[in-house]
Amino acid sequence: MSTWQLLINSSNNKNNKEAVDTVNLNTTVFEEAHTYFRLRKNLDSETFNKLFIVKEYIKPSRTMGNVEWWKGEATKLDDF
Repeated sequence: MSTWQLLINSSNNKNNKEAVDTVNLNTTVFEEAHTYFRLRKNLDSETFNKLFIVKEYIKPSRTMGNVEWWKGEATKLDDF
């Protein structure tokens, strides 16, 4: 099972592709995911490829370091 994204293919901003749809499919094959999105949009292949990009979504790995939040806390309590 893979997560696939449908991105807008904008020629003016090549670095930032906006995701318009994300779906989990029981496939790892690009052609099957491409066909799924193309049929949902009801477009022929040529038109679909001009407007959209299909790519597999890979969740970014976030490394959490050893966080010791209490070390930054003040040890002196407020006086009342």
